[in-house]
Amino acid sequence: MAKEKPNAIAHMATPITILWKNILLLPIVGIVDSKRGQEIMETMLARIQEFEAKVIILDILGVAIVDSAVANHIIKVSKATKLMGCDCIITGISPSIAQTLVQLGIELKDTVTRTNLKDGLETAFGMLGLEVREKKEAAKRKA
Repeated sequence: MAKEKPNAIAHMATPITILWKNILLLPIVGIVDSKRGQEIMETMLARIQEFEAKVIILDILGVAIVDSAVANHIIKVSKATKLMGCDCIITGISPSIAQTLVQLGIELKDTVTRTNLKDGLETAFGMLGLEVREKKEAAKRKA
């Protein structure tokens, strides 16, 4: 029974949610150290395989501080998802984190980034060839 507690804690620390068919969300909150970075990687790759995900949105809005180690974890996670046949979109990059990444010289040229979760989800829909439209009835009610 002692083995279940760490797994339960890891699951709570890495809450992967299905947003849509083939689209997963992993919001990261708090501090990311080497151990947590590894847990995030393992859990995320397992969920990609389990749900046959094609896109995962990695939302880092809840990460207050990004140093070179955290940035490297994020890049490694993004690369590993691609090896699984899944695109990774990183959202929630604050102005201070953007400045830090640039100052650290972290190269994100092969990484899809969006300002917020809404933009990330729109991008994910586009990657999958999906379109979201407002129903005519709903549009009439707004008018």
